[in-house]
Amino acid sequence: MKLFALVAVSAAVLCAQAPVQSPITKLPPDTVVATSDGKPITAGEIRGILESGDPQAIGLAKNSPEQFLGSLFVTRYLAAEAEKQHLAEQSPLKEQLKYILDRLMSGAAMNQIRESYNVPEEAINDFYAHNQSRYEFARIKVITIGFCPTVPKNLGTSDAAIEAAAKAAVAASSCTNKHTEEQAHDMAVGIVGRLRGGEDFVKLVAQYSEDPDSKATEGDFGLITRDGAFKQEIKDAVFAVKDDDVSDPIRSGNFFYIIKIKERGVQPLTNVHEGIIQELKQKHFTDTMSEIQKRFKPVITRPDFFTNQ
Repeated sequence: MKLFALVAVSAAVLCAQAPVQSPITKLPPDTVVATSDGKPITAGEIRGILESGDPQAIGLAKNSPEQFLGSLFVTRYLAAEAEKQHLAEQSPLKEQLKYILDRLMSGAAMNQIRESYNVPEEAINDFYAHNQSRYEFARIKVITIGFCPTVPKNLGTSDAAIEAAAKAAVAASSCTNKHTEEQAHDMAVGIVGRLRGGEDFVKLVAQYSEDPDSKATEGDFGLITRDGAFKQEIKDAVFAVKDDDVSDPIRSGNFFYIIKIKERGVQPLTNVHEGIIQELKQKHFTDTMSEIQKRFKPVITRPDFFTNQ
């Protein structure tokens, strides 16, 4: 077996960061699920294989269990034959197996470094205190003006360009908004001017906003956080607008949004505690691995050896 093939196998195993759901997780581990040549294999054995994260094994077990098991039993038989002949003690297999085992064990060690680190509560509190801006929230009101997308021209003739044009055409044909993008923008600009001139936000929501959900609650849009799932252009605008002002029209998707701040604050530590722990664990892991890599930075004395391989 070529070394690169063995490395690929080990890399596939190391890529698994979390156990993969096995199709037989409900069976007790000692349940015999198949036999071959008079030898049984249990649910626990197969579960261990599938939880290695090897996508090829997982896919084969799901889509072709007989082929998966046949390959597994053949592999086990041949491995046993190789063991009888002490092939693992012969080069180059000896070195290849050692390399794979080292990779697997180093992966286990890295997981241990990451997961065994207990973040001190003092460090959590200090991180929270020094990163208040990251945990800001704002409750906002919005006026939403929609528009129909236009089909872009000259996208090209590639398959991807044709597909993009087709999607844009479908979106444009099914759009129920009554404005073009230019009309929606001009309307939004006019509304912003009226708001800054002193008109009531709630009244203009009722008159112009085209989002039925927020319109039904006088423009209330809910809670926005810096690390939330909203689009970045919305979050940027929310945390840039002043309390006594409204935003300029913000284009996002097929809408222009006008935003007014209803309430600002900072999320309590209890809301972000777990996220801080995971971030500090990752930092500890990154710092530790960086130090290890520095310690073992190689000095190549014969570069010609590597260029001639």
